Amino acid sequence: MGRLDDQKGVGLVHHALEYALRRSAQFVLLGSATSAHINNLFWQIKHRFNDHPDVHLELSFDEELSHLIYAGADMIVVPSNYEPCGLTQMIALRYGTVPIVRGVGGLVNTVFDYDYDENHPPEERNGFVFYQTDVSALESAMHRALELWYTDRKGFNKLAVQGMRQDNSWRNSATSYIEVYERIKAE
Repeated sequence: MGRLDDQKGVGLVHHALEYALRRSAQFVLLGSATSAHINNLFWQIKHRFNDHPDVHLELSFDEELSHLIYAGADMIVVPSNYEPCGLTQMIALRYGTVPIVRGVGGLVNTVFDYDYDENHPPEERNGFVFYQTDVSALESAMHRALELWYTDRKGFNKLAVQGMRQDNSWRNSATSYIEVYERIKAE
């Protein structure tokens, strides 16, 4: 949900759609393109899947609809090439939508991989992370997420709840900034 832009990994977004369908999942996309080329690409995809019962592409910006999608989705794919902050995954976490993200910038700072994050105990993990920019890496992360959803619904729901409990508010950041300031001041 948001901008369809090279920064957001639009090539992998298209592949995520195809992979989701191969795994019997549904796919919803809400976004507006930042260039004519990307706009044309996604309009072609929309026309191709226009009558598909498991796909819906809404090529516009609609904040109210975005909140409904967050609330109704089980997972969100955020394959950004770079992401200085990343609000999408934080909004998703609050709604209990499990993020599948590329491990860059703010995404890797807020999404802790269910299987592989050694820096966070299992009860703090909240999603799935991949690092490379190729389709194999994306598919691996999506496979792990979908397998958990298909084979261990209680485990998947627990992961969603863990994400909802995560505090990404300024309260923690403000405390960290104050600690850094106090340390510098003491030197």
